[in-house]
Amino acid sequence: MIYPNTFTKLHIGPSGNPAEAPVNDGQPAVIEWCHEQGWDTMELAFVHQVYLKEKQAEQVAAVVHQHGFPLSAHGSYYINLASLEQPKIGASRGRIVQGAQRIHQAGGHSLVYHSAFMSNRDSAEVTQIVIEQTRKVEAELKEKEIKVWLRPELTGKPTQHGDVAELIKVANAVEMVLPCIDWSHLYARTGGAYNSYEEWCGVLDQLERGIRNKNVLQRMHMHFSGIEYGPRGEKRHLPLMTSGLRYKELMQALKQAGAAGTMVIEAPRECLVEDVDRVRDAWEKA
Repeated sequence: MIYPNTFTKLHIGPSGNPAEAPVNDGQPAVIEWCHEQGWDTMELAFVHQVYLKEKQAEQVAAVVHQHGFPLSAHGSYYINLASLEQPKIGASRGRIVQGAQRIHQAGGHSLVYHSAFMSNRDSAEVTQIVIEQTRKVEAELKEKEIKVWLRPELTGKPTQHGDVAELIKVANAVEMVLPCIDWSHLYARTGGAYNSYEEWCGVLDQLERGIRNKNVLQRMHMHFSGIEYGPRGEKRHLPLMTSGLRYKELMQALKQAGAAGTMVIEAPRECLVEDVDRVRDAWEKA
Protein backbone atom coordinates (compact mmCIF):
# COMPACT_ATOMS: atom_id res chain seq x y z
CA MET A 1 0.00 0.00 0.00
CA ILE A 2 1.32 3.45 -0.91
CA TYR A 3 0.17 6.21 1.41
CA PRO A 4 -0.49 9.77 0.23
CA ASN A 5 1.58 12.87 -0.12
CA THR A 6 4.91 12.51 -1.78
CA PHE A 7 5.56 16.24 -1.83
CA THR A 8 7.31 18.38 -4.41
CA LYS A 9 7.98 21.35 -2.10
CA LEU A 10 8.28 22.30 1.55
CA HIS A 11 5.06 23.69 3.04
CA ILE A 12 5.45 25.84 6.18
CA GLY A 13 2.71 26.91 8.58
CA PRO A 14 1.52 27.10 12.20
CA SER A 15 0.74 24.64 14.93
CA GLY A 16 -2.78 25.24 16.16
CA ASN A 17 -4.92 28.29 15.52
CA PRO A 18 -3.04 31.60 15.62
CA ALA A 19 -4.46 34.18 18.02
CA GLU A 20 -5.25 36.50 15.11
CA ALA A 21 -7.24 33.87 13.18
CA PRO A 22 -11.09 33.92 13.10
CA VAL A 23 -11.46 30.96 15.45
CA ASN A 24 -15.10 31.73 16.27
CA ASP A 25 -15.99 31.22 12.61
CA GLY A 26 -14.85 27.59 12.68
CA GLN A 27 -11.85 25.59 11.49
CA PRO A 28 -12.55 26.01 7.75
CA ALA A 29 -12.39 29.81 8.20
CA VAL A 30 -9.08 29.49 10.05
CA ILE A 31 -7.59 27.49 7.19
CA GLU A 32 -8.86 30.09 4.71
CA TRP A 33 -7.23 32.79 6.85
CA CYS A 34 -3.91 30.90 6.89
CA HIS A 35 -4.10 30.56 3.12
CA GLU A 36 -4.64 34.32 2.82
CA GLN A 37 -1.46 34.90 4.86
CA GLY A 38 0.45 33.08 2.13
CA TRP A 39 0.92 30.01 4.34
CA ASP A 40 0.34 26.58 2.86
CA THR A 41 -0.03 24.14 5.77
CA MET A 42 -1.05 23.94 9.41
CA GLU A 43 -1.44 21.37 12.18
CA LEU A 44 -4.61 20.94 14.19
CA ALA A 45 -4.19 20.46 17.93
CA PHE A 46 -6.07 17.38 19.14
CA VAL A 47 -3.85 17.39 22.22
CA HIS A 48 -6.60 17.44 24.87
CA GLN A 49 -9.50 16.19 22.76
CA VAL A 50 -10.51 15.65 19.13
CA TYR A 51 -12.46 18.89 19.01
CA LEU A 52 -13.32 18.67 15.31
CA LYS A 53 -16.68 17.00 14.77
CA GLU A 54 -17.35 14.78 11.79
CA LYS A 55 -19.50 17.27 9.87
CA GLN A 56 -16.97 20.07 10.33
CA ALA A 57 -14.18 17.70 9.28
CA GLU A 58 -15.95 17.26 5.95
CA GLN A 59 -16.08 21.04 5.56
CA VAL A 60 -12.37 21.27 6.37
CA ALA A 61 -11.63 18.61 3.76
CA ALA A 62 -13.36 20.71 1.08
CA VAL A 63 -11.14 23.72 1.89
CA VAL A 64 -8.01 21.56 2.09
CA HIS A 65 -8.67 20.06 -1.34
CA GLN A 66 -9.62 23.42 -2.87
CA HIS A 67 -6.31 25.03 -1.90
CA GLY A 68 -4.02 21.99 -2.03
CA PHE A 69 -3.35 22.70 1.65
CA PRO A 70 -1.70 19.73 3.41
CA LEU A 71 -3.13 19.28 6.89
CA SER A 72 -1.92 17.30 9.90
CA ALA A 73 -2.98 16.93 13.51
CA HIS A 74 -1.12 16.51 16.78
CA GLY A 75 -2.74 13.70 18.69
CA SER A 76 -3.49 13.38 22.37
CA TYR A 77 -0.91 14.16 25.02
CA TYR A 78 -2.30 11.16 26.91
CA ILE A 79 -0.59 8.42 24.92
CA ASN A 80 1.86 5.86 26.29
CA LEU A 81 2.06 2.71 24.19
CA ALA A 82 4.54 1.18 26.64
CA SER A 83 2.73 2.00 29.87
CA LEU A 84 3.36 -0.29 32.81
CA GLU A 85 -0.44 -0.34 33.27
CA GLN A 86 -2.06 -2.48 30.57
CA PRO A 87 -5.40 -0.59 30.43
CA LYS A 88 -3.52 2.62 29.56
CA ILE A 89 -1.97 0.94 26.53
CA GLY A 90 -5.39 0.08 25.12
CA ALA A 91 -6.64 3.59 25.85
CA SER A 92 -3.56 5.02 24.09
CA ARG A 93 -4.24 2.96 20.97
CA GLY A 94 -7.82 4.18 21.01
CA ARG A 95 -6.73 7.82 21.15
CA ILE A 96 -4.43 7.33 18.17
CA VAL A 97 -7.19 5.66 16.17
CA GLN A 98 -9.67 8.42 17.02
CA GLY A 99 -7.25 11.18 16.01
CA ALA A 100 -6.24 9.39 12.81
CA GLN A 101 -9.85 8.82 11.81
CA ARG A 102 -10.76 12.49 12.22
CA ILE A 103 -7.73 13.92 10.40
CA HIS A 104 -8.43 11.44 7.60
CA GLN A 105 -12.01 12.72 7.40
CA ALA A 106 -10.63 16.28 7.30
CA GLY A 107 -8.50 15.48 4.26
CA GLY A 108 -5.25 15.42 6.23
CA HIS A 109 -2.14 13.33 5.76
CA SER A 110 -0.60 12.67 9.22
CA LEU A 111 -1.26 12.22 12.93
CA VAL A 112 1.62 13.15 15.25
CA TYR A 113 1.98 11.73 18.77
CA HIS A 114 4.52 10.97 21.48
CA SER A 115 4.83 7.18 21.57
CA ALA A 116 5.84 6.20 25.08
CA PHE A 117 7.88 6.73 28.20
CA MET A 118 11.00 4.69 28.90
CA SER A 119 10.19 4.02 32.60
CA ASN A 120 13.82 3.01 33.30
CA ARG A 121 13.79 0.31 30.60
CA ASP A 122 16.28 -0.02 27.77
CA SER A 123 15.62 1.23 24.27
CA ALA A 124 15.32 -2.19 22.63
CA GLU A 125 12.60 -3.34 25.06
CA VAL A 126 10.48 -0.21 24.75
CA THR A 127 10.95 -0.03 20.98
CA GLN A 128 9.67 -3.57 20.57
CA ILE A 129 6.60 -2.79 22.68
CA VAL A 130 5.93 0.36 20.65
CA ILE A 131 6.21 -1.62 17.41
CA GLU A 132 3.80 -4.32 18.62
CA GLN A 133 1.22 -1.79 19.78
CA THR A 134 1.55 0.38 16.68
CA ARG A 135 0.92 -2.68 14.50
CA LYS A 136 -2.37 -3.16 16.38
CA VAL A 137 -3.28 0.47 15.66
CA GLU A 138 -2.36 -0.04 12.01
CA ALA A 139 -4.56 -3.14 11.74
CA GLU A 140 -7.55 -1.24 13.09
CA LEU A 141 -6.97 1.72 10.76
CA LYS A 142 -6.70 -0.57 7.74
CA GLU A 143 -9.93 -2.31 8.75
CA LYS A 144 -11.59 1.12 8.83
CA GLU A 145 -9.94 2.05 5.48
CA ILE A 146 -8.16 5.03 7.04
CA LYS A 147 -5.04 6.09 5.14
CA VAL A 148 -2.87 8.56 7.00
CA TRP A 149 0.70 8.48 8.18
CA LEU A 150 1.23 7.67 11.84
CA ARG A 151 3.97 10.09 12.93
CA PRO A 152 5.69 9.18 16.22
CA GLU A 153 7.55 12.33 17.20
CA LEU A 154 11.21 12.92 17.94
CA THR A 155 10.73 13.77 21.60
CA GLY A 156 12.33 16.43 23.77
CA LYS A 157 13.44 14.37 26.78
CA PRO A 158 15.57 11.21 27.09
CA THR A 159 12.89 9.78 29.40
CA GLN A 160 10.58 9.64 26.35
CA HIS A 161 10.81 7.11 23.56
CA GLY A 162 11.64 8.74 20.24
CA ASP A 163 15.26 9.42 19.36
CA VAL A 164 16.27 9.23 15.70
CA ALA A 165 17.45 5.61 15.81
CA GLU A 166 14.29 4.44 17.60
CA LEU A 167 12.03 6.22 15.11
CA ILE A 168 13.85 4.60 12.19
CA LYS A 169 13.29 1.16 13.70
CA VAL A 170 9.57 1.77 14.16
CA ALA A 171 9.22 3.20 10.63
CA ASN A 172 10.85 0.11 9.15
CA ALA A 173 8.66 -2.24 11.19
CA VAL A 174 5.24 -0.64 10.60
CA GLU A 175 3.98 0.21 7.12
CA MET A 176 1.92 3.27 8.08
CA VAL A 177 4.70 4.92 10.13
CA LEU A 178 6.99 7.76 9.20
CA PRO A 179 8.54 9.98 11.89
CA CYS A 180 7.76 13.54 12.83
CA ILE A 181 11.19 15.14 13.13
CA ASP A 182 11.10 17.86 15.76
CA TRP A 183 14.40 19.67 15.30
CA SER A 184 13.92 21.71 18.47
CA HIS A 185 13.40 18.55 20.50
CA LEU A 186 16.57 17.04 19.05
CA TYR A 187 18.46 20.15 20.12
CA ALA A 188 16.92 20.03 23.61
CA ARG A 189 17.23 16.31 24.37
CA THR A 190 20.94 16.40 23.44
CA GLY A 191 21.75 19.42 25.58
CA GLY A 192 22.23 21.85 22.73
CA ALA A 193 23.95 19.60 20.21
CA TYR A 194 22.55 19.33 16.68
CA ASN A 195 22.64 23.03 15.98
CA SER A 196 24.66 23.32 12.80
CA TYR A 197 24.34 22.76 9.07
CA GLU A 198 26.69 19.75 9.18
CA GLU A 199 24.89 18.04 12.06
CA TRP A 200 21.47 18.53 10.50
CA CYS A 201 22.73 17.22 7.17
CA GLY A 202 23.92 14.15 9.07
CA VAL A 203 20.46 13.52 10.52
CA LEU A 204 18.84 13.84 7.11
CA ASP A 205 21.34 11.38 5.69
CA GLN A 206 20.66 9.01 8.59
CA LEU A 207 16.93 9.13 7.83
CA GLU A 208 17.39 8.64 4.10
CA ARG A 209 19.76 5.71 4.55
CA GLY A 210 17.90 4.19 7.49
CA ILE A 211 14.23 4.23 6.47
CA ARG A 212 13.68 1.75 3.67
CA ASN A 213 11.42 2.13 0.63
CA LYS A 214 9.37 5.10 1.85
CA ASN A 215 10.96 8.07 0.09
CA VAL A 216 11.27 9.75 3.47
CA LEU A 217 12.91 13.00 2.35
CA GLN A 218 9.94 13.75 0.08
CA ARG A 219 7.49 12.87 2.84
CA MET A 220 8.99 14.87 5.68
CA HIS A 221 6.82 16.12 8.49
CA MET A 222 8.67 18.38 10.90
CA HIS A 223 8.22 20.60 13.93
CA PHE A 224 10.35 23.61 14.77
CA SER A 225 10.44 26.50 17.25
CA GLY A 226 12.69 28.22 19.71
CA ILE A 227 13.13 26.12 22.82
CA GLU A 228 14.46 26.23 26.37
CA TYR A 229 16.14 23.12 27.77
CA GLY A 230 17.90 21.92 30.89
CA PRO A 231 19.72 18.79 32.12
CA ARG A 232 16.53 16.73 31.57
CA GLY A 233 15.84 18.08 28.10
CA GLU A 234 12.96 20.22 26.88
CA LYS A 235 11.43 22.81 29.21
CA ARG A 236 9.26 25.06 27.04
CA HIS A 237 8.88 26.61 23.61
CA LEU A 238 10.28 30.09 23.07
CA PRO A 239 10.10 32.80 20.42
CA LEU A 240 12.62 31.87 17.77
CA MET A 241 14.71 35.01 18.22
CA THR A 242 15.23 34.35 21.95
CA SER A 243 16.59 30.84 21.28
CA GLY A 244 20.05 29.85 20.15
CA LEU A 245 18.79 27.66 17.31
CA ARG A 246 20.48 28.44 13.98
CA TYR A 247 17.32 28.17 11.96
CA LYS A 248 18.80 29.61 8.77
CA GLU A 249 21.36 26.79 8.70
CA LEU A 250 18.56 24.25 9.18
CA MET A 251 16.76 25.66 6.14
CA GLN A 252 19.99 25.40 4.15
CA ALA A 253 20.45 21.76 5.21
CA LEU A 254 16.89 20.88 4.22
CA LYS A 255 17.23 22.59 0.84
CA GLN A 256 20.57 20.91 0.15
CA ALA A 257 19.00 17.52 0.88
CA GLY A 258 16.05 18.20 -1.42
CA ALA A 259 13.63 17.80 1.48
CA ALA A 260 9.92 18.25 0.77
CA GLY A 261 6.83 17.90 2.91
CA THR A 262 5.53 19.98 5.80
CA MET A 263 7.16 22.02 8.57
CA VAL A 264 4.97 23.12 11.48
CA ILE A 265 6.08 26.06 13.61
CA GLU A 266 5.29 25.55 17.29
CA ALA A 267 6.08 29.04 18.57
CA PRO A 268 4.16 30.56 21.51
CA ARG A 269 0.88 32.06 20.31
CA GLU A 270 1.97 35.64 20.92
CA CYS A 271 4.72 35.34 18.31
CA LEU A 272 3.39 32.52 16.13
CA VAL A 273 2.59 34.67 13.09
CA GLU A 274 6.00 36.35 13.17
CA ASP A 275 7.89 33.09 13.56
CA VAL A 276 6.02 31.34 10.74
CA ASP A 277 6.90 34.24 8.45
CA ARG A 278 10.47 34.28 9.71
CA VAL A 279 11.02 30.60 8.92
CA ARG A 280 9.29 30.90 5.54
CA ASP A 281 11.58 33.82 4.65
CA ALA A 282 14.66 31.82 5.68
CA TRP A 283 13.53 28.90 3.54
CA GLU A 284 13.00 31.12 0.50
CA LYS A 285 16.49 32.62 0.91
CA ALA A 286 18.30 29.34 1.68
